[in-house]
Amino acid sequence: MRIEEKDGKLVIVDFNELEAYKVASKIEKDGIRFYGSLIRKITDESVKESLAFLLEEENKHLALFQKHLSRIGQTIEDGFEEDDLLNYMEYGIFQPYQSMSAMTEIIDDVTKAIDLGIIVEDRTVSFYQACKAHVLSKTAKEELQYIIDEENRHKKLLEGILKS
Repeated sequence: MRIEEKDGKLVIVDFNELEAYKVASKIEKDGIRFYGSLIRKITDESVKESLAFLLEEENKHLALFQKHLSRIGQTIEDGFEEDDLLNYMEYGIFQPYQSMSAMTEIIDDVTKAIDLGIIVEDRTVSFYQACKAHVLSKTAKEELQYIIDEENRHKKLLEGILKS
């Protein structure tokens, strides 16, 4: 599976459902780490509550993707471990910072961190929309649409935090 950016949109070439769920799981794990790190540095209680909500949502998404990975992994031979797959792919196309250490460097500036969260949520939506166009299962399409809608709400929540 290759992910390319064309005219501001993500395009998936040679779609592979197993690989897509691995990438989605990685995105959600990174979100969990990012929001967890940010919560520890924020002093405003209402912002902390919003970020805790986002953290909980990312955990739900991860659980869903891992459920699909488990199901698909029983029927498809997997040639890549998660880290190998992500090194093989150009992961940075839809995630501005591949490593958590690079992300945590900007977390000291809350505004930049929230801006980063908005970018990541937006790119995540683009990736999930591209995946939705390829999956065959009606249930998987519905689940992806549900998560896309949630990720869009996450972006709006972060934008609201910036405005306040």
